[in-house]
Amino acid sequence: MMNTYNLLKRKQKKFVLLSFLLSMLSGVLLGCGWPTNGNPLYLFVSFVPLLYLENFLEGSFLSVFVFSYFSFLTWNGIATWWLYYSQHSNGSFALEAYCIPIFFNAFFMSIVFSFSSWIKKYSECRKIGYAFFIFFWIVLEKIHLEWELSWPWLNLGNGFANRIEWIQWYEYTGTLGGTLWIWIVNIILSVAIIEYDENRNIIVFYKKIFTSLMIIFSLILISSILYMKYGTQQSNKYIEVLVLQPNIDPYHQKYQTSTEQCVYDFQNLMDQNISKKSMIIVAPETAFPGYGYKIPTKDLEGDRLIHFFREYLRKKSPKTVFLTGLELFEIYDRKDKSDTSTKFFFGLNESEKWIDLFNSIVQIASESPMNNYHHKSKLVPAVETFPYKKIFYPILGNILLDFGGEVMELGKANNISVFQHPYCKVKIAPIICYESVFGEYVSKFFKKNAELMVIITNDGWWGNTQGHKQHCYYSRLRAIENRKWIARSANTGISCFINERGDIISYVPYGKKGVIREQVALNKKKTFYIQHGDYIAKISLLFVINIFSYVVVNNIFKFFEKILRYNQRYLKI
Repeated sequence: MMNTYNLLKRKQKKFVLLSFLLSMLSGVLLGCGWPTNGNPLYLFVSFVPLLYLENFLEGSFLSVFVFSYFSFLTWNGIATWWLYYSQHSNGSFALEAYCIPIFFNAFFMSIVFSFSSWIKKYSECRKIGYAFFIFFWIVLEKIHLEWELSWPWLNLGNGFANRIEWIQWYEYTGTLGGTLWIWIVNIILSVAIIEYDENRNIIVFYKKIFTSLMIIFSLILISSILYMKYGTQQSNKYIEVLVLQPNIDPYHQKYQTSTEQCVYDFQNLMDQNISKKSMIIVAPETAFPGYGYKIPTKDLEGDRLIHFFREYLRKKSPKTVFLTGLELFEIYDRKDKSDTSTKFFFGLNESEKWIDLFNSIVQIASESPMNNYHHKSKLVPAVETFPYKKIFYPILGNILLDFGGEVMELGKANNISVFQHPYCKVKIAPIICYESVFGEYVSKFFKKNAELMVIITNDGWWGNTQGHKQHCYYSRLRAIENRKWIARSANTGISCFINERGDIISYVPYGKKGVIREQVALNKKKTFYIQHGDYIAKISLLFVINIFSYVVVNNIFKFFEKILRYNQRYLKI
């Protein structure tokens, strides 16, 4: 008896070890498939080990959760390890900036995966169960694009950012189409292995493998055709754009440099490249903070910094506009305070004022009024905004906001602002930093007839790591979805021009001061994605509700049926 017990115990230990190895393999494959150095082919098989394991653990929510959490924790750790380089305002490494996104994101992914496994078990139909896996995951990705804890960095469709030749059809689906692609292939391969284990039918196994390969390569072929098509298209309208990269360290220089020095540095960069003809000059996010330099939105016309650049343009290039990041603020009475922005009370009584701080982009022209500015609307959780503040603030305090220059929450605008060049009437979509990760949000600018995209950012917070590279590559997805050129200005790099196919045409590398200049093609074409946004998420939500309702109702009927049968037997007895 004791020998049998020991044998079972050894087998159980081996099974647990094998389960952890399979879950880790999925996490490693997902990490190895991630941009910018990864090969996205790994993404097509990355869920197979985990799905194979789930088939054996089906019915145990806790077991599925534990092993899937280990898998997703591995993926998050490999793909976003660079978050570790974030620092507090006192210069110490912000370990929580690395741990919180990784642990929480893995938790949300595991909940979705485990719940999908539970639905699969009680649906009693493998196809319905796997369909729920796909649709519920897509719903999670959409939630990540909309809620206060938004962290869509690892949405699966972003995984092809370094293979833009494969995903030209994103102009019809957005990144959620890539997520759907990855999940369908993984599930077909998983089912092929599981069914082969069950019935040893080699013909069915090869058929499913062939189907998976056809799904992969047929979409790559379609994408290649679209890629060549846009390579031969010519625009009838162009504008010259100048992108500046000052290369200011965000931790040790940004808030220790005077505004005057910032102005001098940018003037030198522009002097060498500005021309008399109409053009657009782009500077990065919060380009002129100096010693915490901020401008009231109601006094843009009278600000000395704005005045300097207006005079500069008037002398050097009167028909040129200058787009730059600035920190703006608004002050108002308590009774007039905005319900949608962040509020900071200062003073001792109810008659004192409230203030909202904004991370903004403004358009400066030599003659036109200063009414073109846009406040950043998609704020970085725990850095620029405190998610679900009423719940977490009493527990965590300001620890989540203690990064870089200030320990404060930012306000945001809920409207879309499209800039118009006052001289050549070109409409510009002004995107600030983290906003460029949100596909449907960016497409809203082009619903208002924007003709090109300007992205300003500061990617120096994580040093020369994968962080700034991934952020730059994600911009290429926005170019494909909207079929618009992008002029991207990053404080420390990578500043670049991206065409409507997602190709990086020219760039200034990370850690270098420099200027790049291009003739940018313009168009007002509205792609299918611009018109319909993340429609795949809406369809997925509908399927999730229907499948969940079907499973619940079906199991309720079965429960009552069992009770009825039991009562019938009892009455016969």
